[in-house]
Amino acid sequence: MSPLRLAVVVSHPIQYYAPLWRALAHEPALALHVLFASRIGLDKTFDPDMKTHVAWATDLTAGYSHEFLPEAASIQRTGFHVDNPSVGDALARFRPDAVILHGYGSRTMLRALLWCKFHGVRTLLTADSSAHVSPPGGRRHVKTLVAPWLLRRYDAALTMSDRSEAHFASLGFPRARMFRTPVMIDDAFWAAREARAALRVAKRAELGLRPDAFVVMAASKLTKGKRVADLIAACGRLAPGAALLIAGEGAERSRLEALAQAQGVTARFCGFVNIDALPAFYAAADVFAHAGEVEQYGMVVLEAAILGLPLALSDQTGAVGPSSIARPGENAIVFPVGDVGAIAQALAQTRDPARRARMAAASLAISQDHRGADSVAAVLAAASNAREP
Repeated sequence: MSPLRLAVVVSHPIQYYAPLWRALAHEPALALHVLFASRIGLDKTFDPDMKTHVAWATDLTAGYSHEFLPEAASIQRTGFHVDNPSVGDALARFRPDAVILHGYGSRTMLRALLWCKFHGVRTLLTADSSAHVSPPGGRRHVKTLVAPWLLRRYDAALTMSDRSEAHFASLGFPRARMFRTPVMIDDAFWAAREARAALRVAKRAELGLRPDAFVVMAASKLTKGKRVADLIAACGRLAPGAALLIAGEGAERSRLEALAQAQGVTARFCGFVNIDALPAFYAAADVFAHAGEVEQYGMVVLEAAILGLPLALSDQTGAVGPSSIARPGENAIVFPVGDVGAIAQALAQTRDPARRARMAAASLAISQDHRGADSVAAVLAAASNAREP
C-alpha cells in the first residue's frame, strides 16, 4: 500500500509542533508536507508582551517537507485576518489523502477546509482550545453558535489534554473521533533530562543559588495575567532558604523586582531565555510553579515535567487533568487562581523531600508518553481512519 499523503496547514512555524512534523516525516507509512501561511517565528520579531525582540534558537523548518505559501512574507501577525488564497492550489499540487488543519480561526483555515470538503479529502483538526477558557463578550456568543457547525465538518480531532477533549465534547464533537496526541518537544529537553544532576550544580553556581536552597521556578511572560506577583507573595510566606527563579520578560518586570525586594524574597529575574538554554534552568529548580489566570495548555508545564519537576499550578492551567501531563495527586498540586495562601501551602508541600521525590518520579514517568511514539501512532490512527470512505 502506498504511503498515506498527509498535508498540514498551519499559520507559521511553531516550536512546539516542529518535533511532531519531523517525527511524522520519518514514518514510512506517511508522506508529509507542511504548508505555512506566514513566516512568523522565523525572523527576529518584537514581542509586545515581553517588550523584547525574540528569535528562536532552533531551526523550526528542518527535517520535513514544507513550503511557505506565496502570501507568507506579507503576513505579520496571526488571527482571523490571515488569508492565503493560494492554499487550495498548494493542496491540489500535493494531492493529500488527509489534511491536518491547525484550528479554524483564520480565513486560510476556512479556505483549506472548504477545499477539502469540495474534493472529498478528510480533515483532522488540531488546536489547544480548552473548556475552561472562553473568549470575552460577544465573541463567546458567536463561538457558541458557529463552532459546533464548523466542528461537524472535521472527520477527527488530534487532542492534547483532558480539557481540550472536554472542550470539543461540549461543542458536540464525538469523543470516538478524538485521538489523544501527546505534545512533543525539542530533543534538547530529553538530552538535558539525562544530564540534569550536572546541569543543576552548574546553573545554581552560575546564578548564585546555594546548593541546598529550595528553588521555585516560573517561566512566563511578565504580564499581569500570569500573576507572578502571587508567586512572589507565596514565596515570601515560606521559611528562609527559599528562592524564586524567573525565566521571562515583560512590562511588569520592574514592579515585580521591587515587590520581591520589599518582601525579602530571593529572586533571580533572568529575562527572556531561549529554548536552547531553558532546560538548564528547569534542572536548577526543585519545583515548577505557574499561577496564570488564563492558560489554554501551558507548554512550560510539559517542559518542567520532562526535567522531572513537581508541579504547582493554578486551576486555570489547561495541562491539568487525570490523563494529562499535570495529574493532581500524582505529580501536580492544583490551587485556586489568585489564592496566595493556597500557593504557599502547595509550595510548602513540595518542600518535603520525600513528597518532592515521589512527585518528581511521577513527572518523569508521565512525560514518557511525550517521547514521540504515541504521538505518531495517534496521527496515523486518525489519518488512516480518515482515509476510509
